[in-house]
Amino acid sequence: MTLKEQLLQAIEALPNTKLAEALTFVKSLSTKPSITSAKSFLAHLKTIGTWSGDDFLECLEAVQNSRGEIEFDCSPNPFE
Repeated sequence: MTLKEQLLQAIEALPNTKLAEALTFVKSLSTKPSITSAKSFLAHLKTIGTWSGDDFLECLEAVQNSRGEIEFDCSPNPFE
């Protein structure tokens, strides 16, 4: 039995209440970005070029000014 036949058989066995969920999942597979390797990502970064604006320091300052302290609330821990 081919993979497609197995998939169709599994869909036929699903209750009607799960069909919409299955359809949403199947549609999401075609829109999900593919996983790229670190090597190809680094190669892509080399094609981007350098900063060409004159507002680099202004953008850097905005990033630094928008930083804040982080707080972790570990209680209650749902995994304990």
